[in-house]
Amino acid sequence: MWYSLSASIALLCIASAVHVQSLNLKTAKDQPCFNIAKPETPIWDKKWVTSINPIYFPVMSTDSLYRASLNVLQKEARDVSFATVYYDACIKWYINNNDTSLSTGFNGLRKEYKTETLMDNPDAFTFVGVGGDKDFYSGTLYTTLTDNKSFYFTAICMQNGEMVWAVGSTTPTLTEETKKKVFDHAVSLGFHKEDFTELKYDTCQN
Repeated sequence: MWYSLSASIALLCIASAVHVQSLNLKTAKDQPCFNIAKPETPIWDKKWVTSINPIYFPVMSTDSLYRASLNVLQKEARDVSFATVYYDACIKWYINNNDTSLSTGFNGLRKEYKTETLMDNPDAFTFVGVGGDKDFYSGTLYTTLTDNKSFYFTAICMQNGEMVWAVGSTTPTLTEETKKKVFDHAVSLGFHKEDFTELKYDTCQN
């Protein structure tokens, strides 16, 4: 009986290890893209955003984190563990003035994006990965909430038809007050709380 119990526990541990070993994009899906109302006046100060160097992303939807990470790694979801993403992603963005942006993470890896502001909405722009044979993270980004001094909230309609979100910040962590404001806003747009995640920067090497 002891052998049988031990064997069962061992199998359970192996199954659990396999389960947590790789990312699951299907379970991370939030909802299909929805219309983002165009504000009467622009709320996003692009000059301020391009002055942030780098931009941290301390909170976002799980799918956004997974896909941004896969783009930097240039790997399939099955080859990347959640632990690797959670502890080693360290995603940072740099928005340039020449319609390009750069995403870095995982101890020095880089991914470049081509960006273009929408003609009818200065609070939105498209972004498409440049180079590499995989592009998990491209679409149209809409800024829907910002204080133009410490953070901005973006809802992102990706090319695959999924809606995700992320918050760009001047600091690697948000205050509890800002975090509550962000989460309340995400919920008001229809995003699900169970798909919210936080990215840690305290173990980042660069």
